[in-house]
Amino acid sequence: MFGAVAVGETPRIVGVISTVAAFDSLDEFPCDIVEVRLDKLGAPEGWLERCLQIEAAGKPVLLTLRSRSEGGDWPADKPRLRIFGEAMPLSAIDVELRSDADLDAARIARHFGKPCVLSYHNFQQTPPLEELEAIVAQAEHLGGVTKIAAKVQSDADAAILKALLQVPRRQPLCVIGMGEDRAELRIELARLGSCLAYGYLDTSAAPGQISAAELSKALTLPF
Repeated sequence: MFGAVAVGETPRIVGVISTVAAFDSLDEFPCDIVEVRLDKLGAPEGWLERCLQIEAAGKPVLLTLRSRSEGGDWPADKPRLRIFGEAMPLSAIDVELRSDADLDAARIARHFGKPCVLSYHNFQQTPPLEELEAIVAQAEHLGGVTKIAAKVQSDADAAILKALLQVPRRQPLCVIGMGEDRAELRIELARLGSCLAYGYLDTSAAPGQISAAELSKALTLPF
């Protein structure tokens, strides 16, 4: 589901659900994987059963509880590890690499044989390549899928993110360039080998994010 992607190969498209209305009612998913942003939904009663319904309909669910420190809505003082444990019947989970829960969440996922996306988000800038390489190395040490998402403010920033995809990796790598005027970079990075490409199913969850349907169409078109 999260394997390596060759340059030019269509990556797995992740459709993101961020609203309760969409979570409750959607029955068509123009994507390969459905990310349920439980932090945005507020972990409503019956969330696991609904996620299992989506999986039964043929779409793997990636369960995410994004912390406020990395752009989500989950409070820092509200424990997440129990919920990650409850999510193990699902296909995969996402936890921030810099969070207190990363090691334990990755260990739980590994115990149950489930992928764990170890994510890093920087909404202020694109760090230097050396810093990002160190972050990737840290994620690879924990095992799972590495996700790097950074704000792009220049072509030099975009070049740094592209450079990340030019190095062979020990585990799948997802790279995303965020920016309201950088939607095309999301498509370009996907074509350059990012294992995942994120698009919304209801409302944009990050700067420059386009819909999963648009993303799917763009990535199936020739260069």
